Amino acid sequence: MTGVRIFFLAFVVAAALLSAYLVWRHRRNRAKLLIGEILEGYFEEQVTVEQVGERARQIASRNFLGGPECFALTHSAFQQAAEAALAHGYSREIEQRLLSLSAAVKSEFGLPERYRIEGWRAGRE
Repeated sequence: MTGVRIFFLAFVVAAALLSAYLVWRHRRNRAKLLIGEILEGYFEEQVTVEQVGERARQIASRNFLGGPECFALTHSAFQQAAEAALAHGYSREIEQRLLSLSAAVKSEFGLPERYRIEGWRAGRE
């Protein structure tokens, strides 16, 4: 093989890897955006937790739903809903409702168990 052929083959492989990465990245960003919108609607009580779980499983992979990015999206949506709801004044009923909604969605995705287990491991290292 000549040097030109090797260079061309390396270029084709690099282009294929780059395009595969860009497609993966686009899908992941789109999933984050769509799940963020679903969670926003959930905390505004427009959809139920079952609908959130069903739609999220249609959009994203199981690894994404159980991962730290999904946990961060859930926490962010909760924070935004709490800030909006409690901006008019503190109410114990609103706080309880938001906390129960947060617990239900985290339970739907299996997030509390995973991060509770990983939390004690991080402290041991």
